[in-house]
Amino acid sequence: MDRSPIMRHTCSWLSLVLLVATTVTSSGCHTILATGVYLLQGGNVVPAQCEALEEQRVVVACRCPSASEYSIAGAPDQIARSVTNLLRENVPKVDVVDYREVDKWHDENDWGDFEGMGRAVKADRLVVIDLAHLDLYKGQTLYQGNADVTVTVYDLTGTKSKIVWEHALGEVLFPRNSAIPVQDKSPKQFQREYTEILARQIAVYFYKHDPNADFALDAIANQ
Repeated sequence: MDRSPIMRHTCSWLSLVLLVATTVTSSGCHTILATGVYLLQGGNVVPAQCEALEEQRVVVACRCPSASEYSIAGAPDQIARSVTNLLRENVPKVDVVDYREVDKWHDENDWGDFEGMGRAVKADRLVVIDLAHLDLYKGQTLYQGNADVTVTVYDLTGTKSKIVWEHALGEVLFPRNSAIPVQDKSPKQFQREYTEILARQIAVYFYKHDPNADFALDAIANQ
């Protein structure tokens, strides 16, 4: 008996579920399970929430409270660099200022003067990432990245800067629902992983993206 296209489609998806479940059972690989669930969801792409960077010259800066500078040394710089690269790769017709220009300006000027920096590198838009809080630890024996993030975009084309977009991401956790024993990886490695995740969650507001891309973050956190 011929089966309808709907029935054949349903059977195909059920076969995929069984294949994924069997693989996970035998290998214990949560990443494969997450990928299978994602495929079942079909995937989708959502538009940018902010298009103010398109066809503009853009510079990115990140700052944190002075009290956190020692414990997370280098983290704001890592975040800004990663966001810079993601914007360059994904925002249509954007001209992102090379971070080496930012470093050069930083060496010679007051780092807190972001508007001055933006004008010095001839940027049309300044993206400021404010970290009200940033921590890598949950207690003394576990890693869990925790940050409170606000992103503000300034228009620098006039004589006075003006805010064209602002968004509070709120608390960004990694892993979201678990923690990683500190003996599993070095602080440097975990900081790099967390800052890359933070950067991605910030940058996606400026270009179309797959909202399910980070679906399996907890599953891969312990790899």
